[in-house]
Amino acid sequence: MLSIDGKKGWQRLFPTTEFHMTTSPMMTQALSLSTLMLLVACVAPPPGPEIKTAERFTWRDAPVIDVLGLEPETDYWLNLERASAYTPTATERSSTLYRSDANGRIDTSVTLAKDEPTADPYFPIRSMSYADEPSQVQPGRLKIDLLTSTREPVTSRTIGIGTDPASYTEFALGAEFPGAFVWRRVEADAAEPILFVLGGSEGGDGGARYGSPAFVEAGYTVVGLPYYSPAWFGNSAAIPDLPRAFADLPIDYLERAVMAARQLDGVNPDSVQLMGTSKGAEYVLLASSLISDDSAGGGFCSVVANVPSDVVWEGWGAGANAGETSGFSWRGEPLDFVPYTDIGRALAARGRDDDYTMSDAHALGRKDNPDRVEPARIFVERIDEPVLVVGGDMDTVWPSGEMSRAIKTTRDVHGLETEAYIYPKAGHGSGGNPLRRGGQDNLAAQLENYPATFDFLARHARRDDCRD
Repeated sequence: MLSIDGKKGWQRLFPTTEFHMTTSPMMTQALSLSTLMLLVACVAPPPGPEIKTAERFTWRDAPVIDVLGLEPETDYWLNLERASAYTPTATERSSTLYRSDANGRIDTSVTLAKDEPTADPYFPIRSMSYADEPSQVQPGRLKIDLLTSTREPVTSRTIGIGTDPASYTEFALGAEFPGAFVWRRVEADAAEPILFVLGGSEGGDGGARYGSPAFVEAGYTVVGLPYYSPAWFGNSAAIPDLPRAFADLPIDYLERAVMAARQLDGVNPDSVQLMGTSKGAEYVLLASSLISDDSAGGGFCSVVANVPSDVVWEGWGAGANAGETSGFSWRGEPLDFVPYTDIGRALAARGRDDDYTMSDAHALGRKDNPDRVEPARIFVERIDEPVLVVGGDMDTVWPSGEMSRAIKTTRDVHGLETEAYIYPKAGHGSGGNPLRRGGQDNLAAQLENYPATFDFLARHARRDDCRD
């Protein structure tokens, strides 16, 4: 039994403190017991490892993960998993090696990931890889696992990521629009502005669903509008009643969908904004340049075009003839288009030792068909709504940086309000939510233009002249 008494015992605990005291035997025994309790408290082991984070990661704040109570100067794996926000039946995972500091702590805002030159709290999320298999983690949740260097589990925590799915409701726009969905906040208590969201060449509704929740949270009634649904790589079409080919797709379809959305309860029919990404950006720019303000499906408050095109491109898919079919139509007539150059080679190059990209097929198509460019141009000077464009010069899908500059230049000549965010080092993912997979340059771009997009939409949602 450990016994500490008198001046000598106190000095073991507090060597820099002098004590002058007179004690009786009873006092000495009481002091010994209380001192023993103090000593035990002083030498008790620290609490076990603990993962500290926000209860939910959102795009507004860096996703910092703080782990305490570790062995000092020791390697640990930090594993993340979530159901893919883009494809709910798929999984996104990452595994990142960190070394705890002298105090037994890993703070992803300051601790370097192994082999990374700078600390980046977004790294565990943006380095996630995609697996075409269901996740055990519920949508809207993120599982964080801490493991030893030999992959032995240490501790785990599950938090929210993105907008809470329980905060909004979903219903169909109508039978005329297969797969089109409407999202609205559960607590919406006033007529909300309408935001149409269109995805890209992946087809189906994944792009619209991925990009929409944060805007619902911001107070918009979001209409996700899929407009074609291919049967990629032998899979069945996700929405069988939509066209399977990206060929002669009718811009009129969006006009009719806007008419339907304006009839919904709880919306402001005079406040409709359009947002599209990639081919969806080509679509919304065409729509706003062709649909007149006095149409029941026209008169928009603003247009957001992420990684857009400034021309109409060739169509493809079942029933399309190479070099002969347009991607879009208007009032039943195909629109003029720019053909691709050797797009088959670009598609085959993926995963092979060939650096010919989709962007090359677009750029060379433009160069090889100079007489086709002007007739196929999207007449963005006819869009009287404010426009925001985002593009990247390292885009390997199509030259969105160059095409965004062309849009901005044309509109500037005509004195039309245009915001442009164009990045020399970013690519096809230069716009959108920063809580996504991707490279550092795309992330830097997103951290600037994503908040700017919310600001842009908010400034124009309450305009009273959108339909004039």
